[in-house]
Amino acid sequence: MRTMYRPAAETLMVAGLLGWAYVALIAVLRPHVLSEPIAAVLPMRRDTFGALSLMLSFGSACVLRARTGRFWTRRPGRPDTAEAGLAAVGGYAFLVWVYLCLNNLFHPETTGYRLTHFWEHPSEGTTAVLCFLLLTVCLFGLRVRKARHG
Repeated sequence: MRTMYRPAAETLMVAGLLGWAYVALIAVLRPHVLSEPIAAVLPMRRDTFGALSLMLSFGSACVLRARTGRFWTRRPGRPDTAEAGLAAVGGYAFLVWVYLCLNNLFHPETTGYRLTHFWEHPSEGTTAVLCFLLLTVCLFGLRVRKARHG
């Protein structure tokens, strides 16, 4: 990657993940304020900010892994695009699953609620199951690739 692209992608990955983590904690601890603006200078709903932050972080992580072979540190050899996709999808599915598990512990009544205000479906509970299955499939795919390619 070019000199400035890698630091920019790493920064966007971390900043996006931190933005999403902030909104995830708000969702677990104070869900009634999710539809309020995140700040006066940024009149965007908190949950919208969290969704956009997660997408930004995920996109940056995919690019980093596909171009360099790692999310953060460099490793010798040619990066593997399929491995990069499996690692990024599995990692972010894990993060969303953990968030939904915590949310279910603190607010079990929301399990049947829709996941986001963008779409009517899926529910939080369905998304948690789908994320767990996605994580399992990605982990299996990564382990199979590692067994075949060493």
